[in-house]
Amino acid sequence: MKEKHNLIQVENHLLMQEITRMFNEKGKQSVTFVVRGYSMRPFLEDRRDKVILTPPRTPMVGDVVLAAIGERVYALHRVIKIEDGTYTMRGDGNPLSMKEQFRQADIIGIAQAFIRKGKVVSTAGFKWQAYSFVWKMLTPFRRILLAIYRRVK
Repeated sequence: MKEKHNLIQVENHLLMQEITRMFNEKGKQSVTFVVRGYSMRPFLEDRRDKVILTPPRTPMVGDVVLAAIGERVYALHRVIKIEDGTYTMRGDGNPLSMKEQFRQADIIGIAQAFIRKGKVVSTAGFKWQAYSFVWKMLTPFRRILLAIYRRVK
């Protein structure tokens, strides 16, 4: 029997508070929610894809992290650098100059998997790892590739 889910829309800061509460108080192992925004294009699309988030841990370069990057400002982006306890992240679809920084205490959760077009893609799986590697190698060409993607889309 297929499980039915009701979608509700809430403000980001309320969602982040609830996710944090669930991880802390209920010991929940994962939370799934719909992605909003275009910063992780071309892999994740606004309102189409979902992220499966697990409780905070120490992230590594390449991990996709949901973190507070300001007061009531949150980002789900890839960690690109770690230096002296400061993490730098950038959305896969963002310009190279657009980066955010956060500390360990700012982490809401770590992406374990994504649900893209109904299919679960684990961040530990070969498909995601290969995508990440190729996208990193294409860094100098991302702007052009994303322009083409937006036009085709």
